[in-house]
Amino acid sequence: MLTVRQIFSKDYPSGKKVFYKYTSEKYYELHIERKDKGWNFSLIEERFVAPFVKKLEEEIFEPYKEGSEFYLAELNGVESAIMVIQKMEWNNTLLIHDLYVDDRLKKNGIGRSLIEVAKKRATELGVRSITLETQTSNYPAVQFYLKNGFELVGFNTISYTNEDVNNNEVRIEMAYLIETST
Repeated sequence: MLTVRQIFSKDYPSGKKVFYKYTSEKYYELHIERKDKGWNFSLIEERFVAPFVKKLEEEIFEPYKEGSEFYLAELNGVESAIMVIQKMEWNNTLLIHDLYVDDRLKKNGIGRSLIEVAKKRATELGVRSITLETQTSNYPAVQFYLKNGFELVGFNTISYTNEDVNNNEVRIEMAYLIETST
């Protein structure tokens, strides 16, 4: 059985580390062409020569996430995923800082359940959209977000290093628009 509950930093005085890993066989290669009166951009699906593996370790209760809501998903009593969301007052959006699903437990509906929590909170908070970042190297995440109604809204070619394009790890911004009654 899957349960999702809100957690609080006060309950974790030593912090809460998340260990995250993804493997990707594909990526989106960014092409930028400068024109006389503008630019052409495209993201083309390509295949890595060898599977791309990324491992991350993060403390979820970082100071820059102050004011965020933290959610823990458990599958049959086992910690399975973490999601961190924050209402951004300046642009009336809900930012997904983090969505980590244990690599061994993917394909169990855990991520989809957390996205549903974010969509519900977005509606309750009256925001206009949910935004997040992922990378062109994280093909499985891009596919997951597309399946859950998110669309590409932008990218940053030097977010992580000055070699993001060459490393096929360009930051992409995705968003889910909240229906409003106007």
